[in-house]
Amino acid sequence: MAVTDEIREALGVPELRGLWEAAREALSSSKPTFRLELPDDATRTAVGELYGRPMWGEGTRISVSKLDEALRNRFGAGLSQVVEALSGAVAEADPVAEEADELLEVLDEHGLAGASWAAPWLRWVRQYGRVGEAELTGIVHAAARVLAAMSLSEPPRSWTSRASLAGRIGFPHSLDDGTALSRVVLKAAALAQGVEAPGNERDRRALWERCGVSPDGVSATVLTWALPVPGDDAWSAGIRARTELGLPAHLTHLDLGAAPARLVPEGTAIAVCEHPRVVEAAIREALHHPVLCLSGLPSTAARALLERLSADGAVLHVHADFDWPGIAAALTAQRHGAVPWRMSGADYRSALDRASQDRTDLPNLIGTPIPTPWDPQLADLMTTAARAVEEEHALQPLLDDLRRGL
Repeated sequence: MAVTDEIREALGVPELRGLWEAAREALSSSKPTFRLELPDDATRTAVGELYGRPMWGEGTRISVSKLDEALRNRFGAGLSQVVEALSGAVAEADPVAEEADELLEVLDEHGLAGASWAAPWLRWVRQYGRVGEAELTGIVHAAARVLAAMSLSEPPRSWTSRASLAGRIGFPHSLDDGTALSRVVLKAAALAQGVEAPGNERDRRALWERCGVSPDGVSATVLTWALPVPGDDAWSAGIRARTELGLPAHLTHLDLGAAPARLVPEGTAIAVCEHPRVVEAAIREALHHPVLCLSGLPSTAARALLERLSADGAVLHVHADFDWPGIAAALTAQRHGAVPWRMSGADYRSALDRASQDRTDLPNLIGTPIPTPWDPQLADLMTTAARAVEEEHALQPLLDDLRRGL
């Protein structure tokens, strides 16, 4: 008991509360390291003295084994024992428990209180969110309205722009990078998705998109050719005019938002490719078969268009590079209703044979293999042959299909 009392007295200070909560979560999930927020100088000093090295910035990564060793050297007790000793004291002495209950009621108004991330998020907002006491309830209200409109537990089927989402609470710029609201919303999204809170622009964008929010309505595009839009409205007429001019259309989320409810007649066969070279070749050969180009891993605009076309009853046929990123792109399109097109093991073998006959050098196949559920033999053959076949090397058979009609 004396050891427990000593631990509670020395380590049960407010500056270390976040450390023990993060450590408890890491122990329960058997993680070797965990990310720790360092919101102020007092926290940085307390954690640094305990861990045995200076702390800088607003966060750091803590090694469970090193923290355990530091505690054993100083107190003769390991991390698990310390966390257990502190858990009761923290619960009894938590000065924000009553406030947290009130904030949980705010989440309950939006159907979010039962989410697994709700309680940890509220504790984080109180301790690390850098939100003033007077503004706390208001920002939780605003965040709850935003979070209720995001895809936190299921993959998104549609995307809204960040500005449009912010506009729902009356402040179009409130979710811009660096704002308090964007910071607390992204923390909740990270907890819900089971990922680290984003620390740079690329990771923030990826997390927004993972939750059904595009950073803006114009940067994500999807390349299309000859979409047979039937409407008599100006938008449809514009798409048809570009086709008549022999020009493709790059569609953004704003374009899709302005489009008519139905984009194509039911039963329309649409080719989905990965490489823009296929679109260019189709245009040059005046093949007016509709084509949608993923340009690598599908953007949110591409996925939104795939979803809408599938809902219209279009028949989507997807072809991609015979490499692991290409397989990933094909799988993504498949989740939006596309069926593989010339993507079998036999097609891969034929492509290898053509390359050998033409004395074409094929790049090495690199990366982690991905299963091909539509034809398990394909992944096996690719792994064995260890050669990637880019889509332009299989261009002629694809164009022949477009010429005949899929």
